Amino acid sequence: MPGSETRPAWAVRLRVEREERLWDIAEMARQLRHTAGNARLPDIETVSRMIKKWESGKHLPGERYQLLYSRALGIARTVLFETAPYQAQSVQEPVDVAGVADEIARMGAWAESSNVGEHTLAYHNDAVRRLARDYLQQPPLLILQRTATLAREVFRLLQNGHQRLDQTRELLITTAKICALMSWISGDLGQPAAAETHAGTAWGLAHQAGDPAAQALALSTRSKLAFWDGRLELAAQLARHGYDLSVNDTMKVFLACQEADAWQALGDIPRAREALRNAEAARENIDQPDSVGGVFSCGVARQCNYTAGVHLRAADPDGALRQTERGLDAYSHGEEWAYGTWGQIHIGMAMARIAKQQLDGAASALRPVLGLPAEQRLSTLATRLSHLGRVLEGPRFQTSTEARTLRSEIREYRAITAS
Repeated sequence: MPGSETRPAWAVRLRVEREERLWDIAEMARQLRHTAGNARLPDIETVSRMIKKWESGKHLPGERYQLLYSRALGIARTVLFETAPYQAQSVQEPVDVAGVADEIARMGAWAESSNVGEHTLAYHNDAVRRLARDYLQQPPLLILQRTATLAREVFRLLQNGHQRLDQTRELLITTAKICALMSWISGDLGQPAAAETHAGTAWGLAHQAGDPAAQALALSTRSKLAFWDGRLELAAQLARHGYDLSVNDTMKVFLACQEADAWQALGDIPRAREALRNAEAARENIDQPDSVGGVFSCGVARQCNYTAGVHLRAADPDGALRQTERGLDAYSHGEEWAYGTWGQIHIGMAMARIAKQQLDGAASALRPVLGLPAEQRLSTLATRLSHLGRVLEGPRFQTSTEARTLRSEIREYRAITAS
C-alpha cells in the first residue's frame, strides 16, 4: 500500500522508544555510551550514524548493541528486537478436544494462583517510602545498599513467580520507584553512569506499567541527571514532561521547581519565573499524598531553595536571602528536615551574602555545611561549593583574608566526600 510503513517492527520500536524519552539521536548515542561503562564505544558522531541506520531498518544492531539498547531503554531484548512474525501451524493430526479443554482448565487454575499477596505488595511499596524518607537524614551509601537489597527481592518476585496482571503491574510500579531512588542516590554519589542506567530502567518500567506517578518520578531523576551533565534544555523539557504527567501531589511542585532551575541555569529568567508560578499553582492544588515522598517530596523549604536560585541568577540577592531565610524557617517550624536541601539553602544564602560583599555573613552561612560528616558530603553539595569557590577567586576578593580562608575550607571539604 502506498505510504505504508516498510521498516521492520524493531526499527520502528527503536525510534518510538527514543522519542518517548524526548531523546534526540545524539542523546541516544550518549545513553548507549553511558550504559557501556568501561567497554569503549565509538565517538558520539559515529554511534549517531549507526543509530540512524538502525532506525531506518537498513541494519539490525549486533548482539552487543542490542544488549546496550535493552539496558538503556529498560526493555527486554526479546521484546525490543523480536523479528519473527507469528505463523499459524497447520493441523496435521486430529485434535483431542477434551484433552485441550483439560489443559486449558489447568492453565486457568495456574493463572488464578499467585506468588504474591496484597500484604507483600503493600510491604514492598511501604519499604520504598521508608527508604526515600530515611535518605533525607542518613548516609547515602547505607540507603543505596538497602535499596539494592529491596530491588533484588522485587525483581525475584517478577522473574521467578507469576502473578495476576494487576499484581504484576503493581510490582512493576514498585520496581520503577526503587530504580528511581537508586538513580537519585547514585547521582548524589557522583556516579552518573550508574544513575543513568537506573533512571532508564525506572522509565521503562513505569512506561510499561502506564502509571503517571511513577513516570513523573522517573522523569524527575532523568531531569536531574541531565542538569548536572550540562544538558540544561533537556533537563527543562524532561521536568516539564513530568509536570504534565504528574498527579496533584508535591512531586508536581518539585518538577516545576526542577524546570525553573534548568531555565535559570540557561539564563532564561522569564521561563524560570513561569515555572515557579506553576510550582505555586501546583502547591495550591495538591489533593493527594505523595506516592513515594521523602527525597521525592517538595516541602516549602525545598521550593524556597529553588526559588532562591532563580533570584540569584536574576541578580537579586535580597530576594534570594528572603527565600533562604523562609526555607530555614520552615525547618525550624517542624517541616521534615533533609540535610541535602538544608545544605543547599545554606550555600544559596552564602552566595547571596557574597553578592552583597558580606563575606562574614557568607562564612557564617557556610559553617554548618562545611562541618558535615564525610558520609553526608554529597556530590551535589560539593559541586555547588566548587562554584562558590570560583566566585571567591574573582579579582574583587584577591586581597581578602576571609575569602582566602573560605577557599581553603572548601578545598578541604571537597577532598573528603561521600563515595
